[in-house]
Amino acid sequence: MCQTIHSPRSSQAAFTLVETLVATSVALIGLAAALLLNTAHLRLVKSARQSNAATLCLQERVEQMRLGDWRKITDAGYLSNTLLAAPPRSAAPLDSISERVTITAYPDASAAQQLIVERETDGQRETLLSGTGLESQRLAQVEFRVSWSGSDGRRRLRATTTMISNGGISRMNLPGFGTAGGAPPSPSSTPVASGTGSTTSSPTATPTPTPTPIPASNNGNGRGNVAGKSGKK
Repeated sequence: MCQTIHSPRSSQAAFTLVETLVATSVALIGLAAALLLNTAHLRLVKSARQSNAATLCLQERVEQMRLGDWRKITDAGYLSNTLLAAPPRSAAPLDSISERVTITAYPDASAAQQLIVERETDGQRETLLSGTGLESQRLAQVEFRVSWSGSDGRRRLRATTTMISNGGISRMNLPGFGTAGGAPPSPSSTPVASGTGSTTSSPTATPTPTPTPIPASNNGNGRGNVAGKSGKK
């Protein structure tokens, strides 16, 4: 009778080449997914940083515009050679930044020509419209635009609009705002008929009440009375 003898090595389980390749592929896929997720998060953080920088650039341009008077801000030469002469200090995180300033007469945009000055990505300034007649207007609408290349390579844009008045905001240049000031009218005298003539009544002064002094307590502690009770020693 024949008897088969098994060696100890043949009874041990082992991974085949196919199983090893499948396990390696799964590990590589998981590592690639983690890297892609990390890259997407970094791109999102960079995009948020660029958006914040663009907002700061717009605020910086608005504050620079406030430094000039009406004659300057309606002059294409001032906008090109002074306002847009250098990029904003907040534009460091932005790639290939370009700017545009548009000034329009308000409320009637057809009352004067628009003034449009643009700063290209290479720093060159160009006047697209000269803004003829803007210097004689009372109010203007100013739009600032910032454009840059995003982290995905596409052009992104952010803009803001503000109003600038010639000589400050007042009832004369903003009649839609209503009457200026909020002080009540001064009291006027009212004629009262008396017989055949008329007399004028003058406003009667209201006497100011005299505060009643609070008596000190008799026990000598100087604290006085509280709610009708003598103070404690």
